[in-house]
Amino acid sequence: MLISNEFPLFEDWTWLKKELTFLQNSNFFNSKESVVEVDSSPKVASFFAGAGGMDLGLKWAGYNIVYANELDKAASETYDLNSQLKIDNQSILDVDISKIPNHDLLVGGFPCQPFSYAGKRKGLVDDRGMLFFALIEDLYVNQPRFFIFENVKGLLTHHSGQTFNSVKRAIKDAGYRLSYTVLNAEDYLCPQSRQRLFLVGVRSDIEGNFNFPMISLPRIGVKDAIDDLISNKTILNNEHMRHSQRIRDRYKYIPQGGDMRDVPEEHQQRKRGDPSVVSGKQSSQSYHRLVENKPSPTVCAMFQAHFIHYSQDRNLTAREAARLQSFPDDFIFAGKRVNMSWDKDLSQYQQIGNAVPPKMSFSLGRALYDQFFTASTKFSKSNPRTHIS
Repeated sequence: MLISNEFPLFEDWTWLKKELTFLQNSNFFNSKESVVEVDSSPKVASFFAGAGGMDLGLKWAGYNIVYANELDKAASETYDLNSQLKIDNQSILDVDISKIPNHDLLVGGFPCQPFSYAGKRKGLVDDRGMLFFALIEDLYVNQPRFFIFENVKGLLTHHSGQTFNSVKRAIKDAGYRLSYTVLNAEDYLCPQSRQRLFLVGVRSDIEGNFNFPMISLPRIGVKDAIDDLISNKTILNNEHMRHSQRIRDRYKYIPQGGDMRDVPEEHQQRKRGDPSVVSGKQSSQSYHRLVENKPSPTVCAMFQAHFIHYSQDRNLTAREAARLQSFPDDFIFAGKRVNMSWDKDLSQYQQIGNAVPPKMSFSLGRALYDQFFTASTKFSKSNPRTHIS
């Protein structure tokens, strides 16, 4: 696993593994209202907040979100439904950075499409890629003590590494030391294999460098995560898609771990405009049936076309995907379930697929707090400071 850190790695993460296991078994992560009690709550400003996955995890970890910005209307509505903080819904480019409340930590999952393997990989020359520099402006103007940025791992190799070199140079010029690595959500009690790049910075006048919590907890299979949702009609965002009989017949041929390539020709997708002709599209990325005892593949913004339930002949519900992302059931998603091509706002599926899994940001938040805010909160001590409230 790639880790870049100019300081030696010495942290023993046994305490965090014990804490995560204890909290998981205590149903701590089943509520958006859960909070770890800490000596003092670091203040957070969140850019590109989306539906609030990163922020929820930090809130769980005892942080205080004092400012959040998200342009998309539906994602902002979701954020407001689940937080006491009113989100700033204007473009980050129109925000007066100097008026953002004081904060110890800046976080942002800046738009990943310019660097994604699934996108055109235009990088910083893409308008969305340029939004990265809104984060850099905050580092110059407000000088938070730390930052956590998240992106797809394609950022590392984009333009033969030149784009990431530009990112590192901008961070160094702003006065921060950088640690970065690719982490997988399945190592942090998320029932999903999701590799993402995390960048953590420490202001240059602060001693020490951030060490990533390199742990690997037992894997959670999708059946254990979502099986109780199959016939549950009371939990919000759990409405099943209404598939045609033709699609249901197609799905019956796909075994666990299989995809469209397992479907006989007579049940394959038909050519648009001429249903008598097979389209020939048999992508391994589409209509993949989940394997019940394994974590799911990456939940992306278009997952409703990618995944088939492991035992039902249908795609996943928004709530099932939210579970795979480690959102609790009381975290409600606003907006349309699925968008049409002309819709401008993010659908529930897109909001979920774009989010940082809250359990991942919780783990990073706890690691940052332990290393820089106090050494007295380690769960492994005889009188742990972790409480559920």
